[in-house]
Amino acid sequence: MEKVIFTDIDGTLLDSRFPNMNKMKELVGMTSQNGIHLIFCSSKTELEQNKIKSEVYLHEPYIVENGGATIIPINYFKKTKITNSRISQNNYIIETGGPATKIRSLLKKIKYKYDIDFKGVSDLTVSELSKITKLSQEYASRMMDRKYSETIVQINNMKITDFAKIIEKEGLNIIPGNQYFDITLGNDKGTGVNILIDAFRKEYTNNVIFFGIGDSRNDEPMLTLVDIPMLVQKFDGNWENLRIGSLQKINAVGSKGWEIALELILKYYDKP
Repeated sequence: MEKVIFTDIDGTLLDSRFPNMNKMKELVGMTSQNGIHLIFCSSKTELEQNKIKSEVYLHEPYIVENGGATIIPINYFKKTKITNSRISQNNYIIETGGPATKIRSLLKKIKYKYDIDFKGVSDLTVSELSKITKLSQEYASRMMDRKYSETIVQINNMKITDFAKIIEKEGLNIIPGNQYFDITLGNDKGTGVNILIDAFRKEYTNNVIFFGIGDSRNDEPMLTLVDIPMLVQKFDGNWENLRIGSLQKINAVGSKGWEIALELILKYYDKP
């Protein structure tokens, strides 16, 4: 039986408050040593995820910008044909998200039509984004390289509910994250997960089981599709309120919760 884990990154595999890349590298290594396929499924951009993947030595498909694109190494699947894709740097790229340029154009119209003051990453300089996010300018630059979404990093809290209603009214999709929220043209994490579940099932003739590990609302579309969904606690010790009946709640925060989830997955496979 092939094992596949779809995982969120921030607040899940990597602590949002005290990120520890060495711990993340250790956890990724444990999955690889046990023959488990580990698929990043995040709001992070291709550049952000490539940087992380290189640091933890992970060579697997991955899903960027909340299902905006699914990226698969060309020789990863041996029997499964990848369609509706383009090739870039030895990867198949399946684009299912609308272009960020269109999203930003619509957001600009919304800003003036409804007189709501907000700022996305494209409204800022690298230096300004670095200051807001408390990330290095190098990291902020990778965060800004969005192709299928826009991340809203500043808005009046009193306006968020109105903004969410307007976004949906104007045909966009709002996806809440740990600290900020993303705007897409309809895709979410489930978009990319569906593509890879189908590919894995074809490759291994359905002899495969899917796990999902997340922590927040934007993980719900991903967790809904897997066989065994798992939810770690948020930094305040609470679990996100998700509408998934079979959800396994892990009694720990962030990477500690992820480690416990992995232990449960490994024990699951010890069963006859």
